[in-house]
Amino acid sequence: MIGPDLALVAVMAVWGSSFPLLRSLLGGPQSVASPMALLAARMALSSALLLGWLLARRELRASRELIRDGLLCGALLAAGFVLQTEGLQHTSASRSGFLTGLLVVFVPVLDFAIFRRRPRGGALLGIALAFAGMTLLSGPWRERSGSTLLGDALTVGCAAIFAGHILALGRVARRHPVLPLLLLQLACVAAAAALLGPAIEPTRLPALPRLWLGVGYLALFCTLLAFGVQTWAQRHTTALRMALISALEPVFAALWAALLLGERLSGVEMAGAALIVAGVGVGEITSALAART
Repeated sequence: MIGPDLALVAVMAVWGSSFPLLRSLLGGPQSVASPMALLAARMALSSALLLGWLLARRELRASRELIRDGLLCGALLAAGFVLQTEGLQHTSASRSGFLTGLLVVFVPVLDFAIFRRRPRGGALLGIALAFAGMTLLSGPWRERSGSTLLGDALTVGCAAIFAGHILALGRVARRHPVLPLLLLQLACVAAAAALLGPAIEPTRLPALPRLWLGVGYLALFCTLLAFGVQTWAQRHTTALRMALISALEPVFAALWAALLLGERLSGVEMAGAALIVAGVGVGEITSALAART
């Protein structure tokens, strides 16, 4: 299990770097592209590169079961990305990272709701701590909270959907080859963003070197590499273990945001972020230990 776990830690570091990058491209009056157009370009480029690789190696094959499972995971992934991308326009990169990290609390909740696997006491305590942290981080009582409320709400929604994606992928990843399953998921996200974009906002994707360097980084590292490793790793680890390691993503997001954007959380926001991480640690470590026992 050490190999998949270490690979997932590296994935969290890469995904954490995507928050400040997307924020710099999409946030505020300096936005250089429309969010859905950027998402569609990122996923279309990833899909095209992966499709070319599979065709060159003659590994493109699909069964009815693969298409069914790939479309299910792809639909969840697409919904999560749409909410996250839209939410990032209305909140900071570090807040978005920590709120997306709530997926590790949503995993046991959805596991019980869907599969009737009851979370243990430690998981329930973790949920309570994490939601207390989310309240502190979002600060609905603060005067300036209105400026991030929409973004925070969309990001919490994306965390719940990403948790569903982890559970679904954990159940189907062992049944299919990694790359064809990944291709279907990425293609679903690209199609959803391309179709929804014009209905949500004016399409804007200028030919700026800075923008397309960012798209290339997101497509190659944050999408193809990261999701490929996740799909492979979930063949060898559990959804709860994946959720536990995902707790590192918001930590990396905050570190990258501080390094690249100079973002700083207030004392209250840092306390909320610490409670989220503590809730994740308490809930998921106890669940993982109980499952291992």
